[in-house]
Amino acid sequence: MTRLPRFALARPLRSHTLPTHWRLAAVASLCSLMLALGGCDHFSSDEQRQAEVVSSFYRIHLQNHAPGLPSADELKQFEPLLSHALYALLTETAAADARYHAALGSQAAPLLEGDLFTSLYEGATSFAVQSCDSDAQRASCQVTLRYNKDGADESWNDKILLVREGQQWRIDDIEFIGNDQSSQREYLSDTLTDTIKEAQ
Repeated sequence: MTRLPRFALARPLRSHTLPTHWRLAAVASLCSLMLALGGCDHFSSDEQRQAEVVSSFYRIHLQNHAPGLPSADELKQFEPLLSHALYALLTETAAADARYHAALGSQAAPLLEGDLFTSLYEGATSFAVQSCDSDAQRASCQVTLRYNKDGADESWNDKILLVREGQQWRIDDIEFIGNDQSSQREYLSDTLTDTIKEAQ
């Protein structure tokens, strides 16, 4: 695996209120999404909601594909998908990073380099949610990620940890698994906490 130079719902539509063709289109769209995730019958209803949150997160991230900390715009897009704790930690890390560079100037090296949300330094070009397991309040989803660009082709798994807040599943942390070669901290929260300390 490539060297990793780092120090871790919407409510269902009520079918009787929609015209028949809209209902069919909604079912087809849902099935298309679930086929991309592994098949319409691959997940229970609760697991589908978890997988949809994870998929939304990675679609946003792969579209932005920015290294290091997310921009303010990307973080705003992430907010409905993240637990209050993880969103607060990302916000605190961004503030610490801003203070650090304000004090040291533009010549200061970045506190975080490479992709923050996957095991691979270069990030991913595609993903697939493989499975989700949960109890009443917590869940974890196994995600296969792939980087296929500029002649490189790497695949690995990471684990997304979710927590139920109210009636919605939200991402609470990421466990970086890689191919047993990741030098990323074990959890995203560890990386962010270390970055805050380094900025002080």
